[in-house]
Amino acid sequence: MNEIIKKRVALLEALFKSAEFDFIELKDFELDKSLFEDMQKSRVINSFIFNISKIQDNLGAKFFKELLYELREIDSFSVPMIDVIHHLEKLNIVDNLDEWDTLREIRNTLTHEYAMEFDDRIENIKRAIWAYKELRTIFKKTKTNVKF
Repeated sequence: MNEIIKKRVALLEALFKSAEFDFIELKDFELDKSLFEDMQKSRVINSFIFNISKIQDNLGAKFFKELLYELREIDSFSVPMIDVIHHLEKLNIVDNLDEWDTLREIRNTLTHEYAMEFDDRIENIKRAIWAYKELRTIFKKTKTNVKF
């Protein structure tokens, strides 16, 4: 594979490593109101959410298009994301378009909205944990199904 893809994989691996440190810590937290009163726990949550956003940005907007271009599945980087996802389905990397749309929706919510209600904030953390696990699975499938 080309150097651009190798560098992108290295970046994604670093982001996943950082997110995994936060994930390990986060999964031991009690998801109650005290969570938001502890500055260290808040920092872990913020770091985790930041890394998830960066992972998804790098996977979707950059890596997948670069990879598909290298594999000659697409002939331009201006291919719409829906077409990219359909190619990834054929390669058994993404299960379906709905899965990616859900991940994108979660990313947008985490990045652009700040929930003020406790229940909404907890729900967003749970969604972030789910998104992380899905993104990690997608990246592993990519590495398994496409040799680079």
